Amino acid sequence: MASHLMEDRELLAKLVGLETTSALSNRGVVDVICDYLDRPGVRIHRLTAAGDKENLVVEVGPECQDGSGLTLSGHLDCVPAGEGWSHGPFDLLERDGRLFGRGACDMKGFDALAINAMARVADGTLEAPLALVLTCDEEIGGVGAAQLVEAWPRDRQLPRSTIIGEPTMMNVVRMHKGHLKFFVRIRGASGHSGNPTVGQNALVAGGAAVEVLARIGDDFKEIRTATSGCFEDVAHPVLAVVGMTSGQAWNITPDECEIRCGLRVLPDQDVSTVLDQIRSALSMSLDGLEWSLDVYNNNPPLCTSEETLVNQMVCEAVGQEHSLGVSYCSDGGHLAKLGLECVLWGPGSIEQAHQPDEYLSLEQFTLGRDALRDVINRHCLGNG
Repeated sequence: MASHLMEDRELLAKLVGLETTSALSNRGVVDVICDYLDRPGVRIHRLTAAGDKENLVVEVGPECQDGSGLTLSGHLDCVPAGEGWSHGPFDLLERDGRLFGRGACDMKGFDALAINAMARVADGTLEAPLALVLTCDEEIGGVGAAQLVEAWPRDRQLPRSTIIGEPTMMNVVRMHKGHLKFFVRIRGASGHSGNPTVGQNALVAGGAAVEVLARIGDDFKEIRTATSGCFEDVAHPVLAVVGMTSGQAWNITPDECEIRCGLRVLPDQDVSTVLDQIRSALSMSLDGLEWSLDVYNNNPPLCTSEETLVNQMVCEAVGQEHSLGVSYCSDGGHLAKLGLECVLWGPGSIEQAHQPDEYLSLEQFTLGRDALRDVINRHCLGNG
């Protein structure tokens, strides 16, 4: 049973030191967190996910009966380190007021603060429940959160007000776009490339399909909805062609072509309707060919009401009077299916995420710690 309470920076160093890219099992880091939070009053739930992964839910305080209290949420996985680092990416380095390391900003900094926040109140008497949700595989499309939603017992309620600690520079974000990944697959017929009268070139058809998709993406730039005003940088839906695969050899006419696309819809758009529009446009270009549009992954948008308690409380805490949306995704779209009302609110800048020499400033780390302490006091200790 754990007793020693680590400093926040010490805990962050421990988390960064455990490589948790999505290609690897995360059971090692889950073991470490569970051992650390094995304290009186702490209830730990390990939920098996696909690929030797686990999601983790931790609770302290009274049992949640009516949705009151607070849920803190983060993801444990990080993107691969890649090249270009000035030091070891899995060794936390403090330099010039910054904490460098893969995942330090996105989002093990928040994870460390949330885990320690749970540990600090484990022995106290909370008036309302406090929960911690830590997921796997967020970086590959919210896969872990989707599995958690399926596995979590429907008769066990979590505190409705939920803070997802994505790096927002402590700005409150109540909505984000969805990210749906899909394939366009085209089937032609192979033949000798020296005889154009034999076979049917799927790659050429794929080129025409890419032109159609590019035109749709350009048309999307003119679309505005009621939520567009909350997205300061990109106020419209986005369709991006991100990959294309075809052809086997110089002397064989390509009989298959696969195009990979990403679709980011605004929170108040119906993604099914948008996909139908894309299919309709492609059908004219690919008339007479065998083809399909297949969804690979759908990370849904988040659109939390401005009137929710959690949004009002954290906006008041930082003096924010306007609503913000972001174009990247979180686990929030999936967690909302459990009845959770989610806002993104965490230390660090998303501009530092997924980069060599990723860092979290000490100033933001401290702001995050103090903000979590205050919001737990208000939501779970009745000190607001």
